[in-house]
Amino acid sequence: MKSNYTVPKIPSFVLMDTSHLLSFLFASVLLTITPGPDLIYVITTSLRSGFRLAYFLALGLCSGLIVHTTLVGLGMSQIIQQSTNLLWGIKFFGSAYMLYLAFKIFKSSASLDLSSTSETRVKPVDFLIRGFFMNVLNPKVGLFFLAFLPQFIFFERDNIFTQALILGSIFLVQALVIFSICAYYASKLNLLIHGNNKMELVLKYVQVVLFVSLGISILLF
Repeated sequence: MKSNYTVPKIPSFVLMDTSHLLSFLFASVLLTITPGPDLIYVITTSLRSGFRLAYFLALGLCSGLIVHTTLVGLGMSQIIQQSTNLLWGIKFFGSAYMLYLAFKIFKSSASLDLSSTSETRVKPVDFLIRGFFMNVLNPKVGLFFLAFLPQFIFFERDNIFTQALILGSIFLVQALVIFSICAYYASKLNLLIHGNNKMELVLKYVQVVLFVSLGISILLF
């Protein structure tokens, strides 16, 4: 008598073996430790404002990766890339936001007073939101994920979305750990820099130049 029992399909994430995930983790770490705008901004923020604000900035930057990962998993990144008007719209808003941040930093004081009397002015949630929108509104990050994640996805298997989420989560966690470590050690130099007007001014304009460069590069990319 023929049995009607069918072997259930193993979810695709189970088929992503340890060696495959470790290869992805290794590649992700190499990409994250390569000095880029996000890492530089986290470090300079920690130097100017201390670890706490830099950590929330890093958390915001990494949280934005959830959006890019979801878009890759749903196949939306390809649609955005193929739609000229939509891509240019994202580029415009992304560039405008970077230039806005450059102007905001330019107008700010060279040094940030982090005493209790100024906590209403400097809020960690502001840096969290800033980091999130910095990441989401940068189409270069989305296109990078579109090129990077699919290299580690098994498209012949089911549940591609789950695979993308797993890989995106691994990238997010390792990026947050590396950003936090860099912010922590940068904050150790914070006390040496505060009170040094020349160094504080240099760090301020490094951030201004960073965001102006980002704004321009987004439009030209």
